[in-house]
Parts: sequence; C-alpha cells; structure tokens
Amino acid sequence: MAVPEISAREAEVLAALGEHLTNAEIAARFVISVRTVESHVSALLRKFGASDRRALASLAPSVVAPGAAAPALPAALTSFVGRAEERAALVSAITSQRLVTAVGPGGVGKTRLALAVASSSDVAERFTGGAWYADLVPVADGEGVPAAVAAALGLGEQPGRSVLQTVVA
Repeated sequence: MAVPEISAREAEVLAALGEHLTNAEIAARFVISVRTVESHVSALLRKFGASDRRALASLAPSVVAPGAAAPALPAALTSFVGRAEERAALVSAITSQRLVTAVGPGGVGKTRLALAVASSSDVAERFTGGAWYADLVPVADGEGVPAAVAAALGLGEQPGRSVLQTVVA
C-alpha cells in the first residue's frame, strides 16, 4: 500500500493513536484542542481509507518511524541577512547564561533572530541536544508555558508528576 502524504501534525496524531491515546490525551500532549485532534483523525481516516481508529492505530508502526520526532526548530522560509552584531551578541549570551530573553516591540524580528542563531553551527557545536522551539503565541498566561514546552520537547504525561515537574526533570 502506498503511504499517503500526511502533515507533520497528522504523523504525530497517528503515532499517538498507535499508542492508543484518547483524543483528550492527544490534545493535552500536543497542546491543541480536542476538536483539532478530531479533525486530524478524520483526515487520517479519509487519507488511509481506514474504517476506524483501531485500523489507524494498527497502521501507525509501519507509517511513523519509531523514534521519529518533529523538527526541533521550524524551517526558515527565507535566508537571514544582516544583524551580525545582534547575532554575535545572542550567541555570546546563550553560551554564557542559563536563561536569555529577547525583548522588544512586536514585529521587529526577535523570533527570526533567535531561530537563525538556534539553527546556526555556532549553537549546534555547543549544545549536544541542539536547540528546541516552543511556540508560546497561543499561550494565554504563565500557566500554559510548561505544557507548551512539554509539547515542543515531545514529553508525555508522567504518573505522579505535574507537567512542570516533567519539563524540569
């Protein structure tokens, strides 16, 4: 059977179905709504011509490579030009400090600069685990930050631990 083309998120949902997670558990893992999970499941059922979730779950091991993870950083759609001083300052800051925050008005390129630095060889050589991107745009308050970070790192729920404890561990 030819494998249909599926998005990265659909692959994540399919892998979670292979783990026999409920829609609510999948939503919590990826910090998305249950309705969004339902939409992905419907799309997967249609694309694979599967009759139900159980059939999809049985397909997961052959479709989703074991240990395959979503990219840690979003792909850059354009090249990054200029801002050499800011890049150098940010590389210096992240290699000497445990926590670095880029501040400034919206739209000035903080995220683009951070992603350019995070994907550079300067950073890859210094951090064995690489750099990871946690999208905090949909997070309404500080309470949602641990869940967003956990989702970015691909961490699932751990019995007896809060999401924050899981992220910190």
